[in-house]
Amino acid sequence: MKHRILNIALAVGIAATLSSAYLLDGPSDHQAEWDQAREAELAQKAADIEARTERAAAQLCIKLRGPNAGHRWTDDHRLVCTDNRGNAVLAAGYL
Repeated sequence: MKHRILNIALAVGIAATLSSAYLLDGPSDHQAEWDQAREAELAQKAADIEARTERAAAQLCIKLRGPNAGHRWTDDHRLVCTDNRGNAVLAAGYL
């Protein structure tokens, strides 16, 4: 009786191991393509946000300092507007 229960338990264990072996294969080609498309979409959104931020910063500096104004960002993400002579003025707080 003990051997029969042991054999059944062993058979169930082997069947469970074999039935879950597909999980060790890693992501499928479809999943890899999906992940790559998602990463490309996120990169495009980030580029769009950066372009809008730069455009808004340029428009703000032109409004504050005149048509020849330029802008740059400090290391701590503050906007600095410059006039046509290169004089810098802190235009806004943190981004």
